[in-house]
Amino acid sequence: MQTPSSAGTKLAGFALAVALVFGATFGVARAVAPDGAPKRATDAHGTGGDDHSMDGMDMDGMEMPAANGPPPGLAVAQEGYRFVAEATTLASGPAVPFRFRLEGPDGPVQRYEQLHERELHLIVVRRDLTGFQHVHPTRSADGTWAIDLDLQGGGTWRAFADFAPTGGPAQLTLGVDLQVAGAFEPGAAPTAAAAPDPSLDVRIDRRGDDVEITVRRDGDVIQPEPYLGARGHLVALRAGDLAYLHVHPLDSAGPAVRFMAHLPTVGPYSLFFDYQVGGVVHTATTSIEVQ
Repeated sequence: MQTPSSAGTKLAGFALAVALVFGATFGVARAVAPDGAPKRATDAHGTGGDDHSMDGMDMDGMEMPAANGPPPGLAVAQEGYRFVAEATTLASGPAVPFRFRLEGPDGPVQRYEQLHERELHLIVVRRDLTGFQHVHPTRSADGTWAIDLDLQGGGTWRAFADFAPTGGPAQLTLGVDLQVAGAFEPGAAPTAAAAPDPSLDVRIDRRGDDVEITVRRDGDVIQPEPYLGARGHLVALRAGDLAYLHVHPLDSAGPAVRFMAHLPTVGPYSLFFDYQVGGVVHTATTSIEVQ
């Protein structure tokens, strides 16, 4: 396996191709996800988005923020909607209860449009980018969402709610900080990770806004299985403020999974690629620096 490019690797503009090979080992977070989704593997830290293009429309045809608008995920409230957590100070542990509501102009949102087979996607990551979860809470009759989060490690975590309220904006991503009790030891943003199965390798090739991801087993290219209506999901988080970008593949054919991911500013980003092989969802992680 090749050595991954580090977060400090300089890219000579958007036109330079950067090859990143994932090489660290995952741990298993859960045998079955809380919503009955396939088994999931996560990164070596043991801790644990939908489409957001910065150009107005994504490949699914949903209206997205304009190129001159703020990146998604930076606000707790937008366009009359608000992310309301029942508690923002939480214990540390592998299964910490988290409950929240999405408030709209008329109270808790009760009706949602489906975004890649779910009403809501919840992404949770520690602010030093050493933890990542993409999970799907359950909603009660009063509009409250609930899930157990893997929050092993004290510090500040960021929760992103990605949703489309029926009759409201086409899609919103709201974020809230969670203060997790316990000792905090800052870590470096992950540079690479691979599945628990040592036969799996993931490689990213990036040229400008075009990202190609290839999954290999024992050296042979394989096709990831469909997961949430796509062959993979790519989340990019900008270091510092955690501006959020989540895209899905451009097409369903070819040996590589291709994304169009416009990173709006220069600086370091962490990339998280969710993909499914053998009924297990893996998250491969790396970091890049855009110049």
